[in-house]
Parts: sequence; structure tokens; C-alpha cells
Amino acid sequence: MSTPQGQRLQEEWLQVQRRDADRALAARDPRIPGLNWVLDDELLSGLLGESVQIIRTRYKPHTSALVAFRRTGNGSYGWALTTTPEHVGKLQQRADSSQKRDGGIRLVQPDRQHGDVVVAVGPIEEDWPLRPNLRWLRDHGLRRLGALPAAGRFLDPPVSVLRYNPERRLVARVPTETVPVVVKTAVQADVAAAGLRLRQRLQSHGIPVLPELADPECAAHGISASPGWGQGDLGGGGNDPAAYRAGQALAAIHGMNAGAGADPMADMEDLVRQLMATRSMITCLLPGLEAPVDALTGRLLAAVGADGPRRQQPVMVHGDFSADQVLVDGPAIRIIDFDRVTTSDPARDLGSFAAVEDIADPAGVGPVAGGPKTAQLTAGYRDAGGHVTQAGVDSWAAFRLFLNSVDPFRNRASDWPADTNWHIRRALELIA
Repeated sequence: MSTPQGQRLQEEWLQVQRRDADRALAARDPRIPGLNWVLDDELLSGLLGESVQIIRTRYKPHTSALVAFRRTGNGSYGWALTTTPEHVGKLQQRADSSQKRDGGIRLVQPDRQHGDVVVAVGPIEEDWPLRPNLRWLRDHGLRRLGALPAAGRFLDPPVSVLRYNPERRLVARVPTETVPVVVKTAVQADVAAAGLRLRQRLQSHGIPVLPELADPECAAHGISASPGWGQGDLGGGGNDPAAYRAGQALAAIHGMNAGAGADPMADMEDLVRQLMATRSMITCLLPGLEAPVDALTGRLLAAVGADGPRRQQPVMVHGDFSADQVLVDGPAIRIIDFDRVTTSDPARDLGSFAAVEDIADPAGVGPVAGGPKTAQLTAGYRDAGGHVTQAGVDSWAAFRLFLNSVDPFRNRASDWPADTNWHIRRALELIA
């Protein structure tokens, strides 16, 4: 049995491991002189003069590093960005523009003797790509969703931030006079309201989804919304009946017409781009993994890529299916987040679900992908008429494991090199 002192020593050891890996990465990328300052909680906290925890990292080798952080004092969120010396002027322009409005973006220099080391810091509201859509949400969108903007900063309590991916999207829970509304604001606008039409199609086919509250005008500003629902997601304990029902719903999705705009070849080309981008990033983060990553990339291209065999007729797939995409309320379910719907092998969704279950319990993995929830999901899927092979599920689980192998670094896992290594090893096991 571990003791509090043993746990503390283990945490300290993991922090040393992560710090050493981060410093090694920063040393290999001198083009971004401030890189180490935005990868280390203590360094960034000292720079900001307040205690923060980095929760998300977006790193572009030799170009920039952007992180989201959470203040440990009041729980509010912000971002920090550092870049190459020749782009510091752009950061200054953004800070000057911010000061002309309400302020918010500031530049800090970790080392006054080295002016090329600059970190820009700001609140979510001043996230540059998200800012236009967030302001439209504040000024117009909240009323359209039945919520009134707060008197002060509209992201302050009682609004609660659920997820923040800097320069990509924000998910927040907003109170209304009836039930809370979960609002997602993305950089990418849905000008044609394709997401709204897809949700309507899913509902018309009896798929258990949440109603879309946003109208086409909201969609044109990157906003979608649904009422708060359920007691959590399928990632919690138990919920075997819910997993079975999720499998039945997944079979119904795969049975729908993919639509006139479906382009299986374009989707396959995107799949190959994802594989090559992941290969490039992992070998940059951990050069010692180049050989196993090259081997895994080759196997995945042979199994699921453009040169691989077509295991089944392509269908409309969720594209990012996992336990946290299935809300539950007892045995009742609702499937959410259809942003990555594409046309692909039906085994792709089941493999994705299985991979994420393996990631949640690496010590409990077996000879095939997934665990008890995957087994229940598959049973419901097959009983509802779905057809997949175990080899197909394992191949697509390996694909998802490989894509997710960057996540330990992005999400600042306590020992991200070891976690990334595990993703690669597990994927190779499943696609051997």
C-alpha cells in the first residue's frame, strides 16, 4: 500500500522526468527561445506572478508554442504564447490593439537581457482567433440561446468553462431560466449550417442525440449549443446497458446514407495526412522513437491507409467515437460531438472507442483492443445489424492510439515520454 510520503516522492520523480524531457525538447529547438517558459508550471507561474497549471499545449516546431493554463487560485483560464524572435513584432501589435480596447494581452520578458525571449499572455476573451466569435456570442448569441449576458465579463461565474483548446474552441456551461445550456464556440464557422442539418437528420432517423439550440446565424459564428443532460458520460463505472445501447445507436448511424457530399477518397487522403503529421510530431518530440514510429506508420498505411484493403463498404462514421462522446442517464444515452463525421470503414468508430478504453486502463489491456465496455458496445452493434471483424477493430484502434500518442505531451501528462511510448507499443501490438 502506498503511503502519502511515497505518493509525494513518486509525484516529484515524475515532475523531474517531465521537466527533463521538456528541457531536452527546448534545447533541440533554439528557434523558440522562450519555449521552456511555457512548458513548465513553476517557470510560467513565476513569470506571471501567480500560481497556474498548464493544461494544454500546442507546439509548432521552430515556429511557436501556445498553452492554455488554469489559475489555481480562482480557477479562471488564460493562455500564453511564445514564438520566434522575428515574430515578436506581431505579438506587440496584438498587445497594442488589445490595450486600445479593454486591455487584456500583455507581453512579459523572462530575461531582460535577452529581448528576443517574449511571452504574450491573455484571457480567453482575448484569444485572437476565437475573439470575434466569442464577442458575437456575448453581444448577440446568448440572447438567441435564451441566456442573458452577465453584467461583467461574460465568462465569469455563474458561467463555467468546461473545456478550452486555445485558438480552436471553447465549451462553456451557461445558466438560463430553465436548464443550463452547453455552448461550444469554435474558430471554424459553419456558414452553411451543415452541423445543424446533420443533427436534424440524425434526429429524424431516431438517433439519440441532443437537440441543437443554435440557429444558422449562430452556426455562421462558430457556435453550437445543446441543453445540459445526463449524469455524466460512459467513461464512468458500470453502465453496461448504456454501452449496449450506444452500440445499437452506432449501428443505426452507420446504416444512414452518407449523403451526396461524401467523398471517401478525400477522407482517405485526410487520414494519410493525419498519419504523416503524427509521425512528424512524435519523432520531433522523442527522436529515439523514430524507428518504431516508422514501423507503425508503415503498418497503419498498409492496414487502413490509401494502399490498404477495403475491409468494408465505407459508411458515415462519427469519426471521434469514445466513451466521453456518450452521455448517460441510467440506461438512457445521448451521443454528442459530430464535428468529425466522415466516410470510412465502420470498424473505425469501434476501434476508436476501444483505443480510448485501453488508454483509460493501460494496466488492464488484453490481446484485443478494448475492455468490458467495448465488448458491450460491440454486442449492441452486432445485435442491431452492424458487421465488423476483430482484425478491423484492432487496426483502427491502433490508428487511434497512434494519433493520440501526441496527447500526453499536449495535455501535460506527468510523464509524457513514458505515456507516448506506451501508445506506440500498444498500437504495434494490435497491428502486428
